[in-house]
Amino acid sequence: MEAGTSDRAYVAITLGGRKRSANAALRDAVARVTGEADRVLRTPSGVSIVREHTEGSDPREDAERLRQLMSAAVADDLSAGVAGPKPGTSGAHFALLQAEHALSVGRGMHGHGRTTHFDELGAFRFILNQPVKDIQEFAQRLLGPIATDGARSYLLDTLESYMRNSGSVNAVARQMFLHRNTVRHRLRRIASLTGADLDDPDTRLALWLAVLGHRAIAHMDLAS
Repeated sequence: MEAGTSDRAYVAITLGGRKRSANAALRDAVARVTGEADRVLRTPSGVSIVREHTEGSDPREDAERLRQLMSAAVADDLSAGVAGPKPGTSGAHFALLQAEHALSVGRGMHGHGRTTHFDELGAFRFILNQPVKDIQEFAQRLLGPIATDGARSYLLDTLESYMRNSGSVNAVARQMFLHRNTVRHRLRRIASLTGADLDDPDTRLALWLAVLGHRAIAHMDLAS
């Protein structure tokens, strides 16, 4: 990206196949069909293209066409993540990060062979604008053993249900087929293990973001 392009907007598309060993062939195939101004690079998730956004074009539709074309070219069931348009050179790098997340999380959520725009990730968008390592550390710091100990995964599920149901014990009990007293016992256990005050709105928001971060990492691991 050249200096002086702050008035331009950029889109990033990341393609990934089932076999990481095929990424070299994929990069060559992508390079053959992209324009001179496009930047093609290898990334941890696969192969990415960063290009200037064309007024009136739909980034997701463009990514889906490229995904189908490249799937046929390399004989692989490719997935795609796309982000943008984002303004300026810094926006180009931001879109690249988001496209990689869209690929990894989208593939973990929906399986292979689909195109996912970062904006389609719902609430995950609010915690995925930073490196994966930072997300992981944030989630582990707030959730503690309920995130790191597989034997306590039921507590993480309970906490997620509690957040999704706006703190309603009755709604959690119905959703998880539990007695209300069981839900209350689990919430006390969660508070004890995390040191969190579940009655504090700011704490609940932080915990909710931590749960989303933990789930996002799990989707990435599932997709890898």
